[in-house]
Amino acid sequence: MNKSIKDMKRITAIFTALAGLALLFSTSCTKPDLHVVEYLEVNASNLHGNWKLQSVNGELEKEPAFFYINFDRSGNKYQIWENHSAIPSTYNHSEGTFAFYTEPEVGTYIRGVDSIKEEWSDTYVIKDLTKNTMTWVGMKDPSFVQVFQRIDKVPVAE
Repeated sequence: MNKSIKDMKRITAIFTALAGLALLFSTSCTKPDLHVVEYLEVNASNLHGNWKLQSVNGELEKEPAFFYINFDRSGNKYQIWENHSAIPSTYNHSEGTFAFYTEPEVGTYIRGVDSIKEEWSDTYVIKDLTKNTMTWVGMKDPSFVQVFQRIDKVPVAE
């Protein structure tokens, strides 16, 4: 009887060890979640580069109209090229400086002033900034939502 109790304990220990190995194997072989999005801090370094307006209030930007913005982290400068006149060969170009502000209840928002000292028509809360996309929400009109996509080069840049 003593021998059978020892055998049962040995078998239980073996099954416990096998179950532990099976659990360890199953958790180590799970696929990484490829849908994890890394959000970035809103600052000049993370905005630095070229962006194209993709959509406004969920509506895709329709060609030939376009809006491109370039952020230069040195000096917090920006340039905008936009054409909403539907004449592809013409566009407006402006440049100026931008600044960030943070309010705990709102988040980080951006304001711009162009080279002739005119402020942008609104300030925009920047949300969901990733390596390749960002969303701007108007502070005066929170239903005004713009989504931008990072691009390598502004096609109309001078």
